[in-house]
Amino acid sequence: MLLKKSNNHSKYIFWISVLFIWIICTLFDRIWWNFYSDTPSWDQADYLNSALDHARALSFMGEGESINFSSFLDKSPKIPPLASIFNGGVIALAGDAPHEAAWSLSFWNGFFIFNIASWGLYLRGRTFALFCVLISSFSPFLFNLRTDYVLELPLISSITFYLYHLGRWSDPSRGGKWIQLIITSIACASSLLIKQSSLLVIIPSFLFIFILSLKRERKFRLQFLCLTLINVLAILPWFYHNWIMIISGTYRAVFESASIEGDPSIFDLKSIFWYFPYLDNQFGNIILYFGLSGLIFIFFTYVRSFKPPLRLENLFNNKNYKWTWICFNLSTCWTFTTFIPNKDERYIACAIPLIILLLALGFSKWSYWLNSYFNFKFYGLLLIAPLSFLFSNSLNKFNSLENTKSKYYPVNEIISIIKSNQIRDKKETVIVVPSTPEVNQHNVSYIGRMGGGNILGRQLGQSLFHIEPVLKYSNWIILAEGDQGSVPSNSLVLDKSIRDSSLFVKVRQFQTEKEGSYSLWKRSSRSLKPEKFHNRFIKLANKMEQGPLGIKLIFDEIAIEHMLDGHLKYQKTVQDNALSKISSDPGNIESLWTLSLLKILSNRPFEADIYLKELELLLPNNPWPSAYRSIVNLASWNPWKASVIAENSNRKHQHYFLKALSDISTVCRGGFWRLTSTFKSVPFAVEKVDQNLNTNVK
Repeated sequence: MLLKKSNNHSKYIFWISVLFIWIICTLFDRIWWNFYSDTPSWDQADYLNSALDHARALSFMGEGESINFSSFLDKSPKIPPLASIFNGGVIALAGDAPHEAAWSLSFWNGFFIFNIASWGLYLRGRTFALFCVLISSFSPFLFNLRTDYVLELPLISSITFYLYHLGRWSDPSRGGKWIQLIITSIACASSLLIKQSSLLVIIPSFLFIFILSLKRERKFRLQFLCLTLINVLAILPWFYHNWIMIISGTYRAVFESASIEGDPSIFDLKSIFWYFPYLDNQFGNIILYFGLSGLIFIFFTYVRSFKPPLRLENLFNNKNYKWTWICFNLSTCWTFTTFIPNKDERYIACAIPLIILLLALGFSKWSYWLNSYFNFKFYGLLLIAPLSFLFSNSLNKFNSLENTKSKYYPVNEIISIIKSNQIRDKKETVIVVPSTPEVNQHNVSYIGRMGGGNILGRQLGQSLFHIEPVLKYSNWIILAEGDQGSVPSNSLVLDKSIRDSSLFVKVRQFQTEKEGSYSLWKRSSRSLKPEKFHNRFIKLANKMEQGPLGIKLIFDEIAIEHMLDGHLKYQKTVQDNALSKISSDPGNIESLWTLSLLKILSNRPFEADIYLKELELLLPNNPWPSAYRSIVNLASWNPWKASVIAENSNRKHQHYFLKALSDISTVCRGGFWRLTSTFKSVPFAVEKVDQNLNTNVK
């Protein structure tokens, strides 16, 4: 009884210590956020915008509009929504200023510390767990994540939660329980719904468990099947709704960004060893080398006690499984991340919890060795992590004594001027030509939407074709004098065109602390008011009957309009007018094309199919309504219906595009005998489309 009470007492002391460490971390973080943070830059502002979107969609802010489930999924077209939902809830409670929104990072950090502590207890007890918590709390890398509004800290927290509980459930000695499976399923689904990069850990870990299940009892295989199905069902609604944007966005983020930023080829030696030099800065010299030296001790101890033969199954026995699990996931996560073309220090975040566990093991070895030979208690080693942090580069964030809130940040004042010129909170879109950390489309949007605002920033200028629309339709423009940031050369042409035009007047110039300045321009009251886009949209929609040429003309113009009007104000007006005409004239072809295009742009393939079916009946000699129907059904994961539509229409029209769609949809539904035909029809269709477009361009 006394032993039990003593253990409980030690347990309470341990968790109180963990809570105290988290409070200390939070105090440091809040000092930085309240006194040293500045205007969020690109990704940071983008994630803040996403959190604000979800807060408004869920009416956390008390200003949301009534939306359905599909509209809610529209709020996260590229990045899973879970972190944004939670962060949006924090914004609703704490406020939407960046330093207020950052309270969510403190909660994510608390969740991470709790999970790493629990994992440490599971592996080697309280001393080891305390080393894990201290290394985590005083890691410079994790401090940087706590003071930078990105998704890597939520990702680390969820991945730690997932790997710990998946390892517990798959443990041959203590696992295999249904309650463990439920917790593991929640953990896995949470990771999947925070960021796609979690797949770098989840995919190899699932393969590992699948191989194990082949040698385990039937109950374990059944549980693994349940785990897989639960997580497929958890991620399916979001992926099903946004899969086109997810794939295209991932391609741009992974491959195009790597090319633009000049990252090395994946097989280049520089790429293979890319992340190793970062470890020093991520953990600090003292933590890293102290932990590594302890691991070396362990390695030599193992070598001295080694007795052949070594059997592979020994790695998976009850004694070694926990550490085999950690080493396997670390090696696969590190390898997979290395071979991702786009490089950045924070992209290795998924491996950080596993490295922390190994470094803590090195600390434990030192503690055991010192206690055995010198009767030196481990308490002194607890100071190593804080000391390492003090001597790291992290304190450079606090070196400036100047309160950054007193510094001059142009975005805040730019937005204040635009708001003062707004009429009854009219929705405004600001064209942001430069793209710098201080001023870009993302932070203009966020600052413009703080406090219930409705000002959005959008970037134009990548193409010479953007010049005329900007001059004709924009109301507010931000330009830069000096450094333009990460923009193409065409942006300079747009910049000059605006300055040379008499259509805009300079409202104010904002001098920066460095060389250069920013300037705010407003459309002159003397310039002619441009034609409303909703009038042009109807004409554009009817070009769909021309096939690829019409589609190109449509999307060339609409892509620019969606930049000029980030609020998409035209859509409600167009829809209301078209529905009004349809109610009195169901066969109004112009309105049917209009509604079809609107639903395609709004990612509503089922509704688009309804209007396209009507057009199919009204225009029996035009193959394109059937072609579009087949495409939208493919987009909604219905290749069976897409195949029937394309097959039936192709018999009638004998059209190259319908033939290609028929082959593709048949293969997608499992008709692999059509692969040979697909390899012929698809290239032929692409060639014909290119010919038609080039002919019309000439």
